[in-house]
Amino acid sequence: MKVSNNIWILVLSDGDAVEESTFGLIAEARRIIKDTGGIGSLAAVIIGPVHDDALASLKQGGADRIIHIKHDLLERYHGELFAKVFFEVADKNTVSCILVSQDGGTSDFSARVAAMMNASLVTKVMDFGFDEKGRGVAVRPVSNGYQFERVIIDEGNLAVISFLPSVLSAVSDFKNNNFTKNNDTLVEVIIPDIDEGSLNTKIVNIIEAEPEELDIEDAEIVVAGGRGAGKGEAFDIINELAKAIGGSVAGTRPVIDAQILPFERQIGQTGKTINPGLIINCGISGANEYSAGMEKSKNVISINNDPRARIFRFSDLGVVGDLREIIPLLVERIRAIKKEGSRDQGFKGSSENQK
Repeated sequence: MKVSNNIWILVLSDGDAVEESTFGLIAEARRIIKDTGGIGSLAAVIIGPVHDDALASLKQGGADRIIHIKHDLLERYHGELFAKVFFEVADKNTVSCILVSQDGGTSDFSARVAAMMNASLVTKVMDFGFDEKGRGVAVRPVSNGYQFERVIIDEGNLAVISFLPSVLSAVSDFKNNNFTKNNDTLVEVIIPDIDEGSLNTKIVNIIEAEPEELDIEDAEIVVAGGRGAGKGEAFDIINELAKAIGGSVAGTRPVIDAQILPFERQIGQTGKTINPGLIINCGISGANEYSAGMEKSKNVISINNDPRARIFRFSDLGVVGDLREIIPLLVERIRAIKKEGSRDQGFKGSSENQK
């Protein structure tokens, strides 16, 4: 079966570098094109500021076309505006499907774009392709990941496919793929004409969340509790540790199933994929479902009373022992260090004033 696929992906970037999940999307798009006869093209769409190094990595990553939509009003995410400028560009092109990596921002963006383009939207996707009839087929988990469903999209219908980041992070390193297009990639810069007065919404204030309430995908420090952390008041020590070090609280699937934490704080294949600067795993065995969501973390500390726990394979530092004894001591020590630090700063400040 040969189908012409013009696939667009939404690039996630912090301005300086492209997120790894974007290269997972590129690999998925290339696979889809190959599986449907090798006919088609891949366009990577960036909205907002981006560094030249990030653009270069996209060229090497395999995009046939890079569309950079830039404007002073696009420096911070604005759901209505981002969807509007994307739609205005996409509506002038032939697009067969749009691929995104699912997170808080793209969940909002995808729903808006799908509505504007009268497209089918499928979220939490683990696999996507086209069958022999040319219909889009997406596979996604249901029933808390215990079962899977196939979603079939009618032939000719535009599809917006939102992939679970954990699936994309498992894709082989893009540099190992034979998709290098460095000299052929077309970079198109589009500066949209934006009328702020036509927008129904506007950003009036940005309120920073407390560290322990921060989205786990945005947090630099994460404290994760598992089944071994206990329920009810027993789990409070996880919150205490997170508050002491300025971290965000997360959990494994059993913790979410027990309704100790809300679903948006679940790490794993059916939850979120994170890569913080530091994660502390407390009472977590390290099953595949969980480890797939945090194995890219820069520094990993794990506390478990089982010296053979799988989580230690992914840890830079492993502590074997009862977390109910270890964490209170750790919290006490952290608070003491902070108190000593504040005293030192106060002393230095008064000395400088005296000078």
